[in-house]
Order: sequence, then structure tokens, then C-alpha cells
Amino acid sequence: MNQEKIEIETSPQVPNREGFALVTTLLMVLILSVLAVGVVWMASSEKKTSFAEGVHISSVFSADAGGEAGINFVRMSSTPPRIVSYADSTVRYQGETDIAGSQKYDYNCKYLRKTPRPGWGVNYLNYNYRINSNGQASTNGNSGVQLVVNRLYREGY
Repeated sequence: MNQEKIEIETSPQVPNREGFALVTTLLMVLILSVLAVGVVWMASSEKKTSFAEGVHISSVFSADAGGEAGINFVRMSSTPPRIVSYADSTVRYQGETDIAGSQKYDYNCKYLRKTPRPGWGVNYLNYNYRINSNGQASTNGNSGVQLVVNRLYREGY
């Protein structure tokens, strides 16, 4: 009996690539989904931030309007305003005043002191007042403005 040896040539194994396209596609979908969620989150965050900034700006404008109303009160007084509350020297308190929509302001005007104005004589005095104004917009927008104004009045006539 003659036995022949049969040698079988083995070729190098080809890697098994079954499912490679599916895994790659799933990874790409996952990466794109994470990017889309990030973009949506940034857009909604930016919208909230811009709304909050708009409310803040509206409240600052409201407070400024209250300050202007206080300045106008002092400017239009022909004589020094009388003190109505000696506890804190308040000469005027203006309660909430609606402007437009949800915007409103209030202010109070307090007497500080009177000083002579150089070059005007003894009958002319500078009256100094502090105006505190609070502005509101929407339900959570609050701002304040504080001003010091003076007006020259003639005394003794």
C-alpha cells in the first residue's frame, strides 16, 4: 500500500467582514444624532438668553423713564418741593406707573441738602435731590436707577 501524502495548501484567512457596513452606519447615525441634539440645545439656550436679555433691557428702559419723570418733577417745580416725609426727607413718591405692556416704573425723590452757588448771591441756592427709580418688565425683569439732581432756586421772594 502506497500512501500518498496529500498536502493541502492553506491560503491566509480572509477576515470576516460580515456586518461591517451595518456597524459603521450605526456609528455614523449615532454621531450625527449627538451633533443634532447639541445644535438643538444651543439654539434653545440662545433663544432663552436673548429673551432674558430683552426683558432686562426693557426693565432698564422702564427705570430710566422713572428717573426722567423724577427729573421732570424737580425741573417743573417753581419753588423748592416741600418734604412730605421727614423720616427719610421724601419730597415725592410716584407709585407704579404703567408705560406699555408689562413695563412700569415707580420713583421717589428725596431732599439731600441746599448749598450756595458761587457767583449767584446769597438768595440763590442749589437744592440737591436723590431720585431712586425702579423699572419692571414682564414678571422677572427688575432694574434700578439712582440719580442725584440739583436745581437753583431763589429764596426769600
